[in-house]
Amino acid sequence: NQKNEILPSEILSTLEHTYLLKSIPRSGWLQSGIPREGVESIAGHSYGMSMLILFLRGDLKSRGVDVDRALKMALIHALAEAIVGDITPLDRIPLSDKYNAEVKAFSDIVSGIDESEYLRELWTEFEAGQTPESRVVRRMDKLDMLIQAYFYEIKYGKKLESFWEDMDSLFKASESEPIYNYIKLNRFQTKGSTE
Repeated sequence: NQKNEILPSEILSTLEHTYLLKSIPRSGWLQSGIPREGVESIAGHSYGMSMLILFLRGDLKSRGVDVDRALKMALIHALAEAIVGDITPLDRIPLSDKYNAEVKAFSDIVSGIDESEYLRELWTEFEAGQTPESRVVRRMDKLDMLIQAYFYEIKYGKKLESFWEDMDSLFKASESEPIYNYIKLNRFQTKGSTE
C-alpha cells in the first residue's frame, strides 16, 4: 500500500459497522417503555450531540474548547456499540467488562483504515474524560439524552425520572446550564403528562 491510499474494501468494512448504528435503537428508551417505533437510533443520538456542539460553538470556543475535535469525538464516541450494543446500567454488566469489550470492538471496527490510530486516540480521550473536549462531549451525551427524555415525556405522557437523577452538578456553570435548566423547569408543562 502507498501511504494514504484509500482501500474501498477497508472503508466499506468500517462503514458497515458505522451504518448499523443508524438502525440500532437506544436501549435505555426501550427499557423505559418507549415504543420501539419511536425510539431514536444510536446514530441519531450522536447526531443530536453533534448538533448541540454546533449550536453552542461560540460559547464553547470562548471557554477554550477545540470545537472541531469535540465534534469528531461526538461522532465516533458510540462506534463500538455497533458490535457490543448499547449497554445500560440496567444490564448490570461491570463497567470494566463494558470498557474492555468496547476497546476491542472499536479497534476491530477501525482497523485497516488509514485514520485508525487517530480515531482510537479520539475515542480513548473521550473515554478518559480528562480534556476540555472530552468533558464537553460527555456533557453533551447527557444533555442530548435529557432533551430526548423531555420530548418523549411530552409525546408519550410518561415520566422518565431515572434519566434526570443527579444531573444538576454536571451542568452547573457550563455552556449547557441554560438549556438544562429550561427543560428541567418545563417538564410536563404540555399535553398528557402522567405519573
